[in-house]
Amino acid sequence: MRSPASLLSLWLWVNTGINAAPTGPKCGVPPSWSRMGPSLRVVGGAQATYGSHPWLVSLQHRGSHFCGGAILTERWIMTAAHCFTSRSKEFLSGVRVVVGEFDQRVDDEEEQAYLIKSVSVHEKYHHALPMNYDIALMELDQHIVLGTHVQPICLPLPDDSLQPGTSCIIGGWGRMKEKGRLPAVLREVRLNLVDPAKCKYVLHTVRSSTLPQRPAGPQPAMTVLCAGPEGGERDACQGDSGGPLVCPAGSGEGRWVAVGVTSWGKGCGRSWGKNSSRPPSRRGSPGVFTDVRLLLPWIKSKLRQADEPQQRPSLSNLCSVRDGPVTDSDGVIRNPSLLGHPYDNNQWCVWSISAHPGSSILLDFLHLDVESDSDCRYDRLSVSAGSHRPVGIFCGRVLPGSILLNNSLHATLLFSSDISKAGSGFVVRHRAVQGHSNPGCGTVVLVEEETVVHSPNYPQFYSNDCVLRWVVYAPKGHVVKLDFADFHLEESDGCLYDSLSVLADVEGTEEIVVLCGGSPPPPVLSYHNVMVLHFLSDSSITHRGFSAALTFIRLTGVQTLRDQPRHVTSYAAADSAQRSGSRALQQDVEQSSEEEEDCSGESSGTNQLESLGTKMLFPHV
Repeated sequence: MRSPASLLSLWLWVNTGINAAPTGPKCGVPPSWSRMGPSLRVVGGAQATYGSHPWLVSLQHRGSHFCGGAILTERWIMTAAHCFTSRSKEFLSGVRVVVGEFDQRVDDEEEQAYLIKSVSVHEKYHHALPMNYDIALMELDQHIVLGTHVQPICLPLPDDSLQPGTSCIIGGWGRMKEKGRLPAVLREVRLNLVDPAKCKYVLHTVRSSTLPQRPAGPQPAMTVLCAGPEGGERDACQGDSGGPLVCPAGSGEGRWVAVGVTSWGKGCGRSWGKNSSRPPSRRGSPGVFTDVRLLLPWIKSKLRQADEPQQRPSLSNLCSVRDGPVTDSDGVIRNPSLLGHPYDNNQWCVWSISAHPGSSILLDFLHLDVESDSDCRYDRLSVSAGSHRPVGIFCGRVLPGSILLNNSLHATLLFSSDISKAGSGFVVRHRAVQGHSNPGCGTVVLVEEETVVHSPNYPQFYSNDCVLRWVVYAPKGHVVKLDFADFHLEESDGCLYDSLSVLADVEGTEEIVVLCGGSPPPPVLSYHNVMVLHFLSDSSITHRGFSAALTFIRLTGVQTLRDQPRHVTSYAAADSAQRSGSRALQQDVEQSSEEEEDCSGESSGTNQLESLGTKMLFPHV
């Protein structure tokens, strides 16, 4: 009985088998994670399940809770800067950091209390609205004893992008309503992220003469995000400051990352949808949180400086080897510098590669040993064309082969690691090549122009155990059309063996269609300006493969292509209704092609896709 070829995942080249590198203590996975799953529904907050927030700490001054925080490592706690308006020895000597806390009336099973060794408040923190850079790191006098109910939270990845409406959770011992009492038992509430533009607008509406203002002139970029419903009723409140806003990571595997630090709000749980029609004293706001993603370099630099205070060769002091601009036409990028040694914790290394006009950049992986998990959520090496067009994300030990960035003069490699060393790193050779190479198996190819793509060796038979990937970027305001001239892959139910998968994004979160069989499918359209093709063959039975044209169609309508009929999972096994859906899509493609023949310019139509001075009132302390 034969088995399908290893996919290496549809978008990540990973190895999660028995040869994966050993890992240290991991973050973001509570023992009672099911309590925080999608089924959770709370209004105004509810009592948490014991152990559901193992990263959460209570900051207590002379026995009284005043702020929250989050465990990052055995030594470091993340909290809000405004929790430390005083950093005098007298004040800090009275503060205890309590981990494993749940019920403040009793000693919980894994409860531990620590003194503070030092506090680092962000140098740009300002108490005026909107309280930018409201973040601080505390170093403890001893290492935390981690256990089932005491675990660190994950930091987000540098390129994480969270969509408005994402459902996140906060926990704390803050007031249960505005001017209400502090609970003894940990509570939690679910809040959805607010669109950044709406967040910025609402924060402008809460300004009044009673709030401290920044002086006139250019205003700094906001480092905050908002979460909570327009109608209010669910929010953080005084006493929750410094605690993390945690959001689900990856593909819903019960792992969470701290995307925010609870900062402030106009009241607690007030509605804010019609602020402009209310007097300033009655206006509300969503919960306001420091955006951890924007401050990752600062966080990692503080952690690295504490662990390795000696000067590092990196331009940013966030990497154990020299990173930065790379102008050599042929060279090697490696981390760490000595093969066989583990790479360091809390790294953020960025290499920018440039090539001469008329060249393409070719990356060959010579070594890869990076902590492995299904989504590369802990340690990862990502490759982008330029700085904003991702091509691949890599972890594990399976060498991905080569990445060909056709006609791209710039490439960016970004390596990030978390709190536990887990591998010997990577070695990547980069070189400039002339013209278009004929990609073979094990290659990732960037496509940014209209062209023809085909399976390896076409029209000869493709080889067994082949994986080949094209990442296609059309200009903004366009979609990608894939039109088949020839198609013959091994036929199987569900396209289990040999297949061509068409994906809507580089992350692989949306599958448009999976194709196999012996006849050309109808044309396929992308949902926006990105399309990813993933060709896969197993260990037996090959055919001549496929040839298809990639063209770019400029958008002029307002209806999203996600509303079009979806392609069938297996073209070969489609029933008549499914084929009708595909024919309908084909007609839409033909109509779009007739309406828009010139794809050379940019779109002229509508892109269808596209504490404050009086801290008692506002910061959630």
